[in-house]
This record gives sequence, C-alpha cells and structure tokens, in this order.
Amino acid sequence: MVTTGYADEKSAAKALRELLLPAYGEEITRLNRIDRWWRWNPKPIRLRRATPEHRMLRDMGHTPWLRLVVTTISQTLYLEGVDIPGKQDTDSARLFWHPWVASRMGRRQVALHKAAIAYGCAYATVRAVESPEGGVRAGIDCWSPRESIALYDDPARDTYPQVFMRRRRLSDTVDSYELWDAWNVWQWRREQGVYEFVDCTPHLATDSYGQPVCPVIRYTNDLDLQGRAPGEVEPFIPLANRLNKDNYDRLLAQHYNSWKVRTVTGLDMTELSDEQRADRKAKLSQEDILAGGEGVQFGTLPETALSSLIEAKQADVEELAAVSQTPTTAFGKMVNVGDAGIAESRAGFYAKRDERQKSFGVSHMDVLRLAAGIEGRMDDARNFDLTPLWEDTDVRTINQAVDALGKAAQMLGAPKEQLWDMIPGVSKSRADSWR
Repeated sequence: MVTTGYADEKSAAKALRELLLPAYGEEITRLNRIDRWWRWNPKPIRLRRATPEHRMLRDMGHTPWLRLVVTTISQTLYLEGVDIPGKQDTDSARLFWHPWVASRMGRRQVALHKAAIAYGCAYATVRAVESPEGGVRAGIDCWSPRESIALYDDPARDTYPQVFMRRRRLSDTVDSYELWDAWNVWQWRREQGVYEFVDCTPHLATDSYGQPVCPVIRYTNDLDLQGRAPGEVEPFIPLANRLNKDNYDRLLAQHYNSWKVRTVTGLDMTELSDEQRADRKAKLSQEDILAGGEGVQFGTLPETALSSLIEAKQADVEELAAVSQTPTTAFGKMVNVGDAGIAESRAGFYAKRDERQKSFGVSHMDVLRLAAGIEGRMDDARNFDLTPLWEDTDVRTINQAVDALGKAAQMLGAPKEQLWDMIPGVSKSRADSWR
C-alpha cells in the first residue's frame, strides 16, 4: 500500500484536476446508466412510427425489476453489534460501538449497503470532529460512487486508498470538492469554472500501527482478484430491458386486440355521407342485435390470446431470479411447497446473503478500528478478532426460534444468556440490558 500526502494547496489542486477529476469522469457515465435502471427511469425504447398511445403503453410497461433485486438482498443486511472476544466489560464494548451510534449508522448503513450492491462499491470515511464534551470524536460518513471516487495503488488488495475525492453539487453553476490524502482534507469551491480554495483540515486518522492513512473504507459487492467489483444492476440490464419489452408487447395486444372484432360485408353505404357512415359504424360496434338487407353478412374476428405473452414474461422473470439468486417469491410467484422445499429454493439466496455479510462485515470492522484510532483507543484499533453481529432476518416464527434455542440450551448445554441475542425481534442492546 502506498500513502499519498500533499504539502500545499497547489499540489493538491493539481492532483484534483489532473488525477481525480479525469478518473471520475471516466466512471460517471457508466454509473449514471446503472442509476437510471436502479431508480426505475431507464432510457426509453425507441419505437418507429410510434403514436402517443404507443409511447404511453411503453412507459406504462416500465417496472423496477433491478431495484427489487437490490432491495431483496439489502433487506437482509443490518449490522446490530460487534462481538469482542475477551471483553466482558459492557462499558468498553459500548465505547467501541459508540462512534457507530453517534454517526447514526443504524439508519445510514441501509443506504450504504444498497449503493454498494447496486453500483458495485460505496465508501465510508472516518475523520475527527469536535465533541460536545470537548476534545474530538470519530465521525463516520457514507458516500455514493456517483459523487466520489477513490484511487488505489492495488485496488484488489489495499485496505486504504492513496487519495479520495468527493464532489457535491451546490447549484447548476457551483460545486464543492473535497480531496482526502493521508493527512488532510482539502476543500475547494468551483463557480463558473473557477476554483477557490476553502480550507485544509487534518483528519487525524491512522492505521492500527499509528501510520497516517487516507481514512476511506470501500464496500464492494463482489470484488475479484483483479480489483473489479460489479454490482447487482449492470449485469442484468439486458434481461430487465427484455422484461420491459414483454410488458409492452402484452399491453399492446391487450390495448388493441383483446376483444372480438365484428365484421360486416355487403352493406351498401354509398349514398350516405361520411358522418352518417361513422354513425352506422358506431352502431355496429355497440348494438347487441344487428340486422341487414339482402346479401349482408356478419362475422367476428377472434381476440389475440395473451397466454403466450404472459408465459414468455414469466420465463424471463424466472431467468432473472435464477441468474441473480433472488427468490422467485420476491417477484410475486407463490409455490405451495413444504418447509424443506422453501429452504431449498432459497439456498442460493442465503449463500449470496452470507457472502455479502462477510464482505461488508470486514469493511464495517475497518471503519470501527479507524474510529478507535482517532479517539485514542489503540488497543481497539489493533483488535483484529472482531466479529460483526448481523440481525437475524430469516423468516421464522418466534415459537420456532424459542423452541430451537431452548433445545440448544437443554440438550447441548449452550449458555442461555448467550442465546438471547438470537431471539427474533431482540436486538443486541436489549439482550445486553437483560444480562
């Protein structure tokens, strides 16, 4: 890992303009495309010779499929505590957890997880902020990759980046920029293309051994050994586009061809005006009983069957569920199977959830160790035996859970007080208050 620091505003501004902004510009187009599909506003399909009705049906067919893929997995990821081996002192455990609570990460972690899952990565920063009691405390913030970027010497292996930039749009003509290096946070304001230096503030962050680092932790959805981290939106855009096309095809057939068409031949209307012909056609389409003169024949054209269109869409939905490891029940398909069948159908989803918990859990522990170092708790900053505790989101009744936990205590001798955290609806803080 290579650390980077800038001695003055001039060198920092040069890095901002020549290094970070070009790298950010290369990524933002791709991220904006992902955002449109995640935020249910994809680029519309171009239709040749389209009427306003066609465009209306196309827009009605847009469904946020990929938002559902992201939300389904993110709703199973909620960090509620940290297990610190060897620490029986509840007060010291609370002190370790306090930066998380003080920074309102109980709520903000939801958006952090969603951004990391959707885009492939997201960031958390840790810096020293003034404490109301005097001195400093650690403050944690979360950032979307659409407003920030981090550059790494080795993106697959480095814990901390060399440098980090955050951009904030203040108005149509005014932006603010922050550049984080191993020692400071540099700030500028850009208006009408002109940069104005604002401030330089030390963040006071170090690694576990007291060495200055850029205090930015990356949350990745699926990081590989080459530093690539795809999200849960981009790979499935073609399939989601196909599903929207399925909806459009069905709506088109439903709108124009879902009822029988009455026909008549041999009806002489040559002596009628255009207005009278239109009135006669209206009566033909509305009256229940039709009568005609000699040689007049009536008939019907059958409606278009929608079953094949519905089946095609269902096949695409099942394909999306399979390739994204999302339960089909999340897409509205209910299957009458037993408990074993339900567990088997969700096995892939649970494996995906466990993988994300491991990835995000490591990042959360890195954030809390940075916070401990800023607050001077170096023993906590060097503790690599931490275990993140995730809320149990499995669908079980409280009777099933209590029965299983009771058997674990009676038959296996598990400590009863240590099982309280596993009761559905009981948070770690509440279980700690019981002990």
